[in-house]
Amino acid sequence: EKKAKEVLLHYGFYEVITYSFTSPGSLDLIGLSPEDPRRRFTRILNPLSEDFSMMRTSLIPGLMETARYNTSWKNTNLRIFELRKLFLPRDEEKLPSEVKCLAGLATGFDADTHWAVSSRPVDFFDIKGCVEDLLDALQINRVEFKHTKEIPYLHPGKAVKILVDHKENLGVIGEVHPEILARYELPGKAYLFEIDFDQINTWAQGGKRFKPLPKFPAVYRDLSLVVDEGVETGKMMEVICGLQQPFIDEVRLFDVYTGTPIPEGKKGISYRIRYQAEDRTLTDGEVNVYHEQVFAQLSKIFQLELRQ
Repeated sequence: EKKAKEVLLHYGFYEVITYSFTSPGSLDLIGLSPEDPRRRFTRILNPLSEDFSMMRTSLIPGLMETARYNTSWKNTNLRIFELRKLFLPRDEEKLPSEVKCLAGLATGFDADTHWAVSSRPVDFFDIKGCVEDLLDALQINRVEFKHTKEIPYLHPGKAVKILVDHKENLGVIGEVHPEILARYELPGKAYLFEIDFDQINTWAQGGKRFKPLPKFPAVYRDLSLVVDEGVETGKMMEVICGLQQPFIDEVRLFDVYTGTPIPEGKKGISYRIRYQAEDRTLTDGEVNVYHEQVFAQLSKIFQLELRQ
C-alpha cells in the first residue's frame, strides 16, 4: 500500500477518504444495470438517513461526488485517489466479502496556469501511464490492456481492462462516459482507474531489482508503418517482443499520426527498437537482419506497409 501511494503522490494525486455508507441511488448515477451484483447492498439496520443506508460496493460514486464538490468551488484541476474496502455480496451469506480496492480520478489540466509552462488537458494516456508505472513499481509483469465496452460508466470507445498473464482481470481504465459526467455536472472530460488491490497483492513481487550497466553500445532502429486505424499499437508491440530475439532489448512507441499524407481510415505508427548484445557490439549487418525479421513477422499478422 505504501509503495502504491508513493507512486500516485509522485504523479500529483491526492488521497481522499469518503464514507463507507452510501445511498441506493449512487449506483444509478454511474449507470449500473439492475442485474449488476454490486446492486446487492448490505443494508444498515439503523441508518442516519437514506443517503447513508447501504455499505458501498464501488469507490466510483465517492470519487465522482468529490469531483463535483471541488468543481463547484472552482477547483477544476483534480487528481484524486482512494484505497479502501468495498463490501461485496456473497451468495447465501449474510455478511459481505470485504475487498480492498484502489480507484483514482483525473480531470482538468495537467498543471495550473503559469507564465513559464503551458498546460494541457489531462487525457487517457496520463492516467494509463500512471497505472503502468504503479504496476511496474510493484514488479507485476506480463500486463496487457484490452479494449472493453462492458463498463457502463466509461466511454465505450475509450476504456480498457487490465489483464495479467492474459487472464487475470486486475481492473479498468478509461474516460468517464459523457452521460455520467452530465449527471455529476462535471464540465470537462474525466478519467478513471479502478483496480482490485487484493489481486495486486497476489501478483506483486518483493525484493530489489538490479540490472548491470551494459558494457557495449546499443544500436537503434526505427520502424515506421501504416496500418488500419483500428489496430491496437500494444498488440503489435506484443508481436515484436514475442519474437524472443535475444538482441531486442527494448521496444518503444514514439509516434502515432493521422492525416495527410496518411490515407483515410489508416494511421501511421513508429516504434524505436533497441538492439544490444551483452558480449559485443552488434554490426549494422546483424541488426538489419533482425530488423527485417521483425517487419516480416508483423506483415504476416497485420495488414500494413512501410511509411515513406
